[in-house]
Amino acid sequence: MRGFTGRMLVGLTVVGCLVVPVCGQSVIVVEFPDPGAFYGNSTFAVDGSVAYVPTYDNDVLWSFSLETGELLDPDGLPLPVPGTASDPFLFPGDRLVIPGWFPGAGAFVADVSDPTDLTQVGIISLPTGTNIQGQNVEVDDNGYIGYAASFPNDTLYSFNINTLSLEDPDGLALPGNPDRIALAGDRVAMVDTTNGRIMVADVSDPANMTLAGVIELPGTSSFGSDDNIVFADDGQTGFVTDNDCVLYSFDVISLTVSDPDGLSVAGAQYSAGRVTRYGDTLACLWSRGLTFVDISDPTNLSVSCQADFGETVSTSPGGTVAFTADGTKVAVPVCWPGARLYAIEAASGDLVSEPLDVDPYPFYTTVYGPGDRVGTLISNGDAKIWLISGLFGGITGDLDGDGDVDLSDLATLLAAYGTCVGDHDYNPAADLNEDGCVDLSDLAALLANYGIGT
Repeated sequence: MRGFTGRMLVGLTVVGCLVVPVCGQSVIVVEFPDPGAFYGNSTFAVDGSVAYVPTYDNDVLWSFSLETGELLDPDGLPLPVPGTASDPFLFPGDRLVIPGWFPGAGAFVADVSDPTDLTQVGIISLPTGTNIQGQNVEVDDNGYIGYAASFPNDTLYSFNINTLSLEDPDGLALPGNPDRIALAGDRVAMVDTTNGRIMVADVSDPANMTLAGVIELPGTSSFGSDDNIVFADDGQTGFVTDNDCVLYSFDVISLTVSDPDGLSVAGAQYSAGRVTRYGDTLACLWSRGLTFVDISDPTNLSVSCQADFGETVSTSPGGTVAFTADGTKVAVPVCWPGARLYAIEAASGDLVSEPLDVDPYPFYTTVYGPGDRVGTLISNGDAKIWLISGLFGGITGDLDGDGDVDLSDLATLLAAYGTCVGDHDYNPAADLNEDGCVDLSDLAALLANYGIGT
């Protein structure tokens, strides 16, 4: 059984289970018992300071602390059949859903009200010939009705996590292959990977779903399984990039394309990836870069800037860009020329800091908690999640990387430096008197800051 470790980076001091940021960044690596691995496009679900993720090979649902990296339920919750676990989706009422095979196609429902003791609620079975493994799940405003698209039978299903049954037993047969569904009010939008268009379902009555219509896109659009849809705050304007790196905006009520020409976010020789929205800014990932788009006017999309990585890169296929809480910066996973996380300014595309080398390969990435901590899932055949503080720059005096300065930082400084004045790696965040070194005078400054005296 493995739990969590402090990952030693250049200039880091590890004190027990605590990683002290000596170069403005600290890392905790969450590791899971062998055998355990992640699918390449796996995600983890975040709920406050706790996160949930399933591993396959051993097929177990795990809960872990986003602050310490500790496995909260040491044994995890075993899943019924090996080789099926991919993504977890949180529902209100402390319920979590995993689509997969249990042993037939279905949705596994877990009770996560106590993260130290995960339990199984039940399994919602789907008809024979369906497959929702690896598909995303959407939950409606009621909090207990979920939606998932199935292949190869090309059907949208609705299910109820309270009754553990399908709402519409036959589902809604679709005129194409659905992927990456997105819910907006009473409409579910789906990319059609067979015909290169957007299918829209009316789910105002989950027990009797109907096809609202199909939105045809200009040209010869095509989609891959990583091309996701995001919606604006109006709940009806959607955005998606196709395989030619063209961004389209569309309306799921009028079933029309909002910007008829679309917007090229990269050359056609490249491939598009996921899109992420913050306010009126859309971050569009593609195989060699990242483009920021102004979507304030969906009828006239425009490029704000391109990310300047400082070198030629290949972004992680299926990777996820994550905005900081204020939307000014993003974290971007890259797989070449090294496995790295980049911090980029959203307004200018400039680098915020030097990229952070991580284990190969970083895919799903999220920003959470005070201080804009970053979590990234590593898919290299050995299940790991990196929890990173300081990727976007540190706060002076924030020595434990929790996004604020308080007495816990004093404890960190005491543990790291004790009462010795010697040669230490320089940490700007710990240099409280800004004299170019970290020593007892900085300890005195931190003490004085809290009125403890020197």
